[in-house]
Amino acid sequence: MIFIVGGTGTLGQTLVRMLREQGRPVRVLVRPGSVAKAEPLRALGAELIGGDIRDPGSLEIGCRGATHVICATSAGADRRDESRRMAEYQGPVNLLRAAERAGTVRQFVFTSTLFPRNPVGYRFVWAKLMAEEEIQRSGVPYTIFRPCGLFYEVVQRGEPIVERFGFFPVIGPAGKRTQMLAMVDVARAFVNALDNPEAINRIFELGGPEHVTFEEIVATWSRVRGRPIRVIHLPVWLTRTLGFLLKPFNPSAPGIMELLEFSYDEMSCDMRETSRILRLGQMQTLEEYCREYYANQGQTAPVPA
Repeated sequence: MIFIVGGTGTLGQTLVRMLREQGRPVRVLVRPGSVAKAEPLRALGAELIGGDIRDPGSLEIGCRGATHVICATSAGADRRDESRRMAEYQGPVNLLRAAERAGTVRQFVFTSTLFPRNPVGYRFVWAKLMAEEEIQRSGVPYTIFRPCGLFYEVVQRGEPIVERFGFFPVIGPAGKRTQMLAMVDVARAFVNALDNPEAINRIFELGGPEHVTFEEIVATWSRVRGRPIRVIHLPVWLTRTLGFLLKPFNPSAPGIMELLEFSYDEMSCDMRETSRILRLGQMQTLEEYCREYYANQGQTAPVPA
């Protein structure tokens, strides 16, 4: 049995689908507010149990008899300090303790993050690192993944911004490079790590097949979209100031601005050994992702020149 916490999120849903396609038994923790999102998982044959990562009792029920536990939690749009700590540190540790007590878990998989060149200024990075340390000290066999940003975070979340304002905002100066990748490739890495002896007690950084600037990302997106997208660079000081000023009205504002700043930082990793161990082969490019996305939206993307 594979127990997934965060199974109703974007990564979690993809994982459930892949695992069920392989015929593997999957159990998903479902918070009260995510019941509707979980119904498609039930249709796939996943076992759903009610609970919350804040509640050790429900985690113990979920881990009962589980051979693998996957932590795919995220604070999402709720970037308040207490919510981030729960999603990025305390919640994963609660799940880890439940896995220890179960006594049947032979692999604990944790979703961390690819760190930029200078990660020390980001508070949630420290939370992820502390969770990683707890996992490594626990004695439970583990696999930790540090994925880079995802294509959907630019395209799907950026499309409404572009439609409304006519431009795409990038925080910080031009020329910064990143190694974003497709959600399907992140999920493939997770699935191929399960019971893989070379993946046990390892940390894997995950990046896409292209190391490009954000301007190049938007240029590819524009070409497939068939309409130009203008890039506007916002200075870091401005976004930090906005977060501070908006906090009385939206307690998540500083955390959201920090996450945006982090997302547009320099990131890269060497995927050669990771690709071999996790059998990733040819990974999806941004252009391929965009074409698939717009095709699914019922839009016809032009053939690039």
